[in-house]
Amino acid sequence: MNILIVGGGKVGSKRAIKFADYGAKVTVVSLEFAQELLENNGIDKIKMDANQINEELISRFNIVITATNDHEINSKICEKAQKLGKLCNNPTNPSQSSFIVPIFYADDNIEIAITTLGKSSIASKFILDKILNSLSKDQNYLYLLIKTMGDVKNLMKNKIQNPSLRFELYHKIFYDVNFQNFIQNNNYEYAIKRAEEIINEYNK
Repeated sequence: MNILIVGGGKVGSKRAIKFADYGAKVTVVSLEFAQELLENNGIDKIKMDANQINEELISRFNIVITATNDHEINSKICEKAQKLGKLCNNPTNPSQSSFIVPIFYADDNIEIAITTLGKSSIASKFILDKILNSLSKDQNYLYLLIKTMGDVKNLMKNKIQNPSLRFELYHKIFYDVNFQNFIQNNNYEYAIKRAEEIINEYNK
């Protein structure tokens, strides 16, 4: 996935680094680059006035993201990109955007994306922080639940061939009182054993 980001300031840098972290080939066009971009050798940088970006350059990319302080430039670049059939995100004009880039959180267990549809990134960040604060109160339980249910899914794939039955059992296990009690008490082994008991009842 080749991504062009126009603007090397705070917003452009943040988005460039995030997309690069997820494996995209990222190029940033700007007259100036934030220090974190200059220090990132995995992101290509082209020193150029955004007004000079033409359709030939845009055609090399799958996605275009505008991140300049000039609303008119952002709009013109998105118009060129969409004329070429490219996806474009213009944070200064969400109605022109092909997609939204949300405020994002990820760890080894969960990913959370929040958007206010272009109205306020500060509000999106505030909402995300509220969610993360709420989750932190039950983090051990929730993360063990995620791990256990992932293992239950793999267990059922080996024992149950019928996808519809797997779906039914997956929900039955999740809402089983004994299974949930074991998770609440941080008892992974007993939770798995309880899941196996339920699976075996249907797999006789």
